[in-house]
Amino acid sequence: MSKKQITGIGIAVVLIAIYMGVKMYASNVAEGKVNEAIAKAANFADIDYKNVSVGLLGMDVRISDILVTPVDAKEKIKIDEIIIHNIDDKTDIPTFLSISCNGIELNIKDLGEDAKRLRELGYNDKMMINLTAEYTYDKEKEELDIKEIGIGADNVGEISVSFRLGNINLDPEEMVGLLFTFPQVVFHEAKIQYEDDSLAERLMKLGAQEEQTNVNDFKKSLIQKITKEIENEKDDFTKKALSKIKEFLEDPEEFSISASPLKPYPFGRIMRVDDPKDIVKLLNIKIKS
Repeated sequence: MSKKQITGIGIAVVLIAIYMGVKMYASNVAEGKVNEAIAKAANFADIDYKNVSVGLLGMDVRISDILVTPVDAKEKIKIDEIIIHNIDDKTDIPTFLSISCNGIELNIKDLGEDAKRLRELGYNDKMMINLTAEYTYDKEKEELDIKEIGIGADNVGEISVSFRLGNINLDPEEMVGLLFTFPQVVFHEAKIQYEDDSLAERLMKLGAQEEQTNVNDFKKSLIQKITKEIENEKDDFTKKALSKIKEFLEDPEEFSISASPLKPYPFGRIMRVDDPKDIVKLLNIKIKS
């Protein structure tokens, strides 16, 4: 083995050792912060976990096998993993946050009357729920940008909400006053989006069973009814909305409603609009499929 090869191997070993050392240090720091957060939540729930690790390249903090027991509750909540992609840990209310909760176990039997309906749709006794949240808050501009709040489930679908607000003070001492200053909060834009993962198909299958027909005939009948509504509808926005609903039923993938006014409006101004048609125009509401 040449001297260059030996030197190269030596450098590689040193780099690997540094990488492992930094990763272990980062994981220990992350675990300490996780334990601090759990301690703050002790009045509301007991929280246990199996492991905390840090992906050094992306610096994501991954908390595995979480068990949450809310105070005065018999049922425990199991979560496969919580991934903290980014967080401001220097303030009481973080000015930025990006987090994912994957594999939240939901027992259908705990849902009461809704459990029967879910079983009719073909879901088992347990469902796996996923949550995502990402936002930034500009303290100087007093602007809150909710990039995404999403909830989804395997073989169901995912619904996500995003919006941007201005003139909003998230200082802990000012939070109570937000209830009274809400009309002064400025609305910039918002969007609700649904991505289907077989729920639409399951609903049509159940509807067909109740109508004692096959799925294709039920779907065809439903689309024909909406087509007739479109032909009879006078309002242009409603006509377009029904058309997008029809498109979604024909090919259920995505459906979204967005509001992006030409200029920002305070909620007080929006709340004084009585006619739904004026609201649609003021907020520039659009529906896509």
